[in-house]
Amino acid sequence: MKEPAGVLPAACKRLGEATFVAMAAFPVDPGQCHVVFARSGLLENAYGKAMTADEAKEFVEKHLLLTFDQSLGIPGAKPLMVYVDRQADPMNMSLNDNLGSGRAAYYGECFNLKGLGKTVLAISKDRNHSNGNLDLVSALWEAICSNVLHTNLRTGTSPVLAVINPVNDVEVPWREGRYPGGIIVRIDKGGELDRPTHLFQKNEPVEADRLRQIARSLGRQDAEKFIERILHGCWSAGNVSIDGHLIDYDTVFALRGRAPQWSYRPNWLSNFFGLEGSGQKKLLKALVNHTINTDCLSYREACHQFDEARRKQLEQRFLDLTGISAGAEADRQALPVDSYHEIVTDFERLSMMMYPNFKATAPWEAENSSISLYDFSRFMRLFPILRSSGEVELQLALNLLRNPHGQMIESSASGMPESIERALKKHYVVASDQHLQALDNEALKFISEYDRLLTSWKQAHPQDWCKLVQRAFIVNEERTYMNCLPGNDFLVALTQHLTAEKVSIAEFSQLIELIIEACDRIPRPDHQGRCQADLRLFLNGFTSNLIDENGFFQPRLTILTSSLAPFNIDELASSRWEIEIEGVKNECSVEPDHQRLHIIGPKLPLAKLAENDATESFRYFNQETQFNLITIERNDRSPVIS
Repeated sequence: MKEPAGVLPAACKRLGEATFVAMAAFPVDPGQCHVVFARSGLLENAYGKAMTADEAKEFVEKHLLLTFDQSLGIPGAKPLMVYVDRQADPMNMSLNDNLGSGRAAYYGECFNLKGLGKTVLAISKDRNHSNGNLDLVSALWEAICSNVLHTNLRTGTSPVLAVINPVNDVEVPWREGRYPGGIIVRIDKGGELDRPTHLFQKNEPVEADRLRQIARSLGRQDAEKFIERILHGCWSAGNVSIDGHLIDYDTVFALRGRAPQWSYRPNWLSNFFGLEGSGQKKLLKALVNHTINTDCLSYREACHQFDEARRKQLEQRFLDLTGISAGAEADRQALPVDSYHEIVTDFERLSMMMYPNFKATAPWEAENSSISLYDFSRFMRLFPILRSSGEVELQLALNLLRNPHGQMIESSASGMPESIERALKKHYVVASDQHLQALDNEALKFISEYDRLLTSWKQAHPQDWCKLVQRAFIVNEERTYMNCLPGNDFLVALTQHLTAEKVSIAEFSQLIELIIEACDRIPRPDHQGRCQADLRLFLNGFTSNLIDENGFFQPRLTILTSSLAPFNIDELASSRWEIEIEGVKNECSVEPDHQRLHIIGPKLPLAKLAENDATESFRYFNQETQFNLITIERNDRSPVIS
């Protein structure tokens, strides 16, 4: 990776230099900025190999510590040129009266730095959108979401290379109080940050085929979000790319269930999970109605392209949820095409059914887990395990599909218009016991067809059935640390520990990397064919389950070096470890791994996890003494007190 200074960003070449305003940025002393997280594998070193996290951190410290505030820069240092992108939005939804990016700039060939301060294009009087600030918690949230979704969404994202913590703290109106500042370094190698607002700003002809491609990209993105239970929350012409990438993650959450939920404002149906496609179509309408559409592509054709691409992506990715995997699309032919289409249609429709507890449609509400009538992720995660032992009674399968936390509660949500309530009631809310019975009958039909699909696949691939069980268990796990709760509180707690110097920067960075690992839903077998699941984080370690390819799992405790709990790895590795399972202690194996120590329990039938329907908490003992994990808890104050 060549030095970025003096290099014209590739974005300027793609979008035209007239789309950008040059600004002076000032180098910052590394003592005034801490790189608290750096991601491996996103850049190449001088030898053409992927940079490690340490190499990436060193590169950022050497080249990418910048600010717009000259008073925070190195005295006498030569200013560097960065490029701020102009944007235009005829929909008047994304810029909040600014003329383009208000706190981000391009630097070097492929870097975009967000949180540098207020740009010359930030002319809005709205203090929430023109102060130039980014707080550390939001920066970390972007790093986690973008790096998880960069690999987990087939449409990709622009990943965050690093998170920087300047010495100054910032005021965050929606977080109450002052927080440590944050800057993120995003990667933009191939147009991941090129937005529709750039096309509007350029106001140059866009060919009909390119507009069709944009429509298809947005349709695929919408399907990906539904499969992965990802809520964007606040779509606009400025926070999606023209190639179907999500941009900006302030309102992005992983959800429990797939019922309509919102994270920004409940004023529009298009802000709700599963319904964001209608917002994307409004964006398509703005594109085809603009002067850039010189080929006069019709809105109807653009929507057709969107719908076709979305449906195709949904049907391909549904196979991933079954454990068959989208790469084995031919294997779905065990069912007639119409039957497979019907399974996916029923999955999508029944997934969205909800109880009338509108207050719980906000992900931060305590009752949020009760909103969905059905929990398809739980069902598709556990059903193959039960099916391994023989046929599953339909009523038992229906009980597995029903959301165990679901409650018939009626409530209203503050700020939700009556028109939105009426629309949700009309299409998605369980209205009566008779309605519930009718839905259950549809669910039973889905279960029968789904079981038929799996049975046909098992007959064709008997030797690979346990691998299907393993994959389904991994891909359908909830992304706990990307949920609003506990995800946000967990990050605030970590930031408090960093601010109070209870954890070192290295320990902090390791924990952020582990959050990303905990939210990854791509099966990644180790050398023994085991995949990690159910990872739960603590300050001095984490617990997880190792899921093998033969229908078994092993509980695992991994101990990390911690300034709060220092230990001698060699000493612990050579001592006796046991795990308590149902009141009986069992001997563990011990595997040292650099600065980690893995304590691995005996093999247990995977059916045990399905029966308990929960991540079981095991107790570990070292030399007869219980090993205590240190929880990461948020206190009641903000991380920085002014």
